[in-house]
Amino acid sequence: MLNRIANMNLHYHRYPLDYFLDSTVRLGLDAVELWGGAPHLFLPDLGHADLRQVLGGLRQRGLELVCLTPEQCIYPVNLSAKDEACRRRSLDYFRRAIGAANTLECSRLLVTAGYGFFNEPREEAWERGRASLAELADEAREAGVTLLLEPLSRFGSNLVTDLASLQRMHREVDSPALKILLDTVPMMLAGDTLEAYGEAFGEELVHLHFLDGDGKTSAHLAWGEGVYPLDAFRESLQRIGYRGALSLELIGPQYNRDPEKASRDSLIYLGFSHP
Repeated sequence: MLNRIANMNLHYHRYPLDYFLDSTVRLGLDAVELWGGAPHLFLPDLGHADLRQVLGGLRQRGLELVCLTPEQCIYPVNLSAKDEACRRRSLDYFRRAIGAANTLECSRLLVTAGYGFFNEPREEAWERGRASLAELADEAREAGVTLLLEPLSRFGSNLVTDLASLQRMHREVDSPALKILLDTVPMMLAGDTLEAYGEAFGEELVHLHFLDGDGKTSAHLAWGEGVYPLDAFRESLQRIGYRGALSLELIGPQYNRDPEKASRDSLIYLGFSHP
């Protein structure tokens, strides 16, 4: 049996949030990772009362929120933006997300470094991202929230895209409030391994996005639809002693019509009998 599985709502975005929560219960899971995007949880549109209502829905169903993941891969959110107005707006967006995490009684918030222009020196964008993350980490620490830094694939960023660049950013920010999130898709595209992540970060590696993939693109596929070596992954997780949750961050229009089936098919492939 694998580690605890958390369902994620990104591929449920053509259904209401309550449908996703009820679906997670039907699947026999007790943990979720919430993507903070429309129409479910677009944080700039939600006040304290709205978030408390979401928390009530989680409690009513006995679901634990293991990570809050505000949408940040689409303009205008970019912590490394050259335009200072965009970078400051992105910082304000994450400040709101830190507050939302507290209201939702969730101690973990996903963050990415963003990206720089392809025709500017990489180090200039890197420094903007580092400064932004350091500023947020200080505020998160004060709020009792842990930031989980996730690398993006080379298709989504030109900054933190592999183990080496993730190590560097983690080291330079140097905050106890900044931990590591691994996504199997960028990991495989970069040629890295679970063992290498475990050796590099140890207990700093606290969360995984656990997906199948085609090995060529950034597609986040349901398990059994790609080429990733599940048995080898399973052995690697045991070898590095990983005890955290594994989130099903499925992405693709092919899952829009029947997202529950995509989650169920993944669970069956992973060896869960309940679905």
